[in-house]
Amino acid sequence: MPTTDSDKIAYCRCMDDVRRRLGVLASLTGGRVSVGDESADAEIACLQVRKILEQIAFASLAASRELYATARPKFMYEWRATQILNQLATLHADFYPKAVVPSKVGANRWHFDLRADGFLTEQDFVFLYDTSSDVLHAWNPFGKRPAVVGFQRPLAEWAARIESLLSFHLIRLLDQPDVLLVQLNGDDGKAHVLTASPLSGRGHG
Repeated sequence: MPTTDSDKIAYCRCMDDVRRRLGVLASLTGGRVSVGDESADAEIACLQVRKILEQIAFASLAASRELYATARPKFMYEWRATQILNQLATLHADFYPKAVVPSKVGANRWHFDLRADGFLTEQDFVFLYDTSSDVLHAWNPFGKRPAVVGFQRPLAEWAARIESLLSFHLIRLLDQPDVLLVQLNGDDGKAHVLTASPLSGRGHG
């Protein structure tokens, strides 16, 4: 079930939105933008985080759209990011983006090594999605949920880990020799997807 050009365009659009929201998040966490209320700023930042994670999930779905649609015919109505990831994992265990570091090895030739650490893992994704979602709900004074939500790391660091994951990443396709190689922010300020093999690459996006 090959990934179509339309799927790759959808992937790029998701990444373009991620890049835009990372910019908003950086402005909020860096104090360059504020509504004058620290709690409200935190809520707006968490909204950006949640939407970024949703776009990563939708992009992952786009990369395996035909496979996903066979298992989930009403996939166009789905919205919960962690549910999409769980379903993808049952269909294609190696679906999650792989962060890579590019190095030029010749004229129009590049080599990509897997990034060792410092990026958003699949486990981080689930934690960050659930935690940012908690912030977006009003605290029930009669409930048992703590009034203070613990993120383990500053949001600015989480944003850096998301960018490290997506800046250059590859997507392994099920039962296909090629991979999708994705650049979050090209020279033209847009996301790009290449269908790459060990010998060649074909550009999209």
